[in-house]
Amino acid sequence: MNALSGSIFGAILGFISSFGFMAMNIKKSQRSQLFPIIAVITTVFGAVGGGRIGYNLDKSDKIARSLGLDNIKHTHYKVGRLWESQSTWNDVKGARHMVTTLKRNNNIVSLYNGGVISTHGTSASSVNITRYHNEARNITFAKLKERVGDGYIKYLSK
Repeated sequence: MNALSGSIFGAILGFISSFGFMAMNIKKSQRSQLFPIIAVITTVFGAVGGGRIGYNLDKSDKIARSLGLDNIKHTHYKVGRLWESQSTWNDVKGARHMVTTLKRNNNIVSLYNGGVISTHGTSASSVNITRYHNEARNITFAKLKERVGDGYIKYLSK
């Protein structure tokens, strides 16, 4: 969704909400006089809000694509009797990223490119490893988007 489609969607919702606003707050005798004013105001607010939401969603999507988050390879495998999960992806600059969750020193740890990013519980069951890995992966994605997101958007147009 981009800003234009968000504005259109927001304007439609704003116009529809004007009927609800009038039904709740305005006497029946005054509705015909105030409808054009209220409809314009709610439509404009809806269009501005929808445009802003659409722009932010489009920007977030571009950042995710430039970081390579749309092409993640996820593997879940057993090493000996312990489970491990690993996600790998490449960004537009060619850098390889890897998040791994495994049992080390009787603790479940999540690693980002070899460095420990979080320590979890001690249970290394398949379900827990998957859950811990998803948490660590989402934290990593959020930090990457925050740290390098805007700088990576320009690489999509090259």
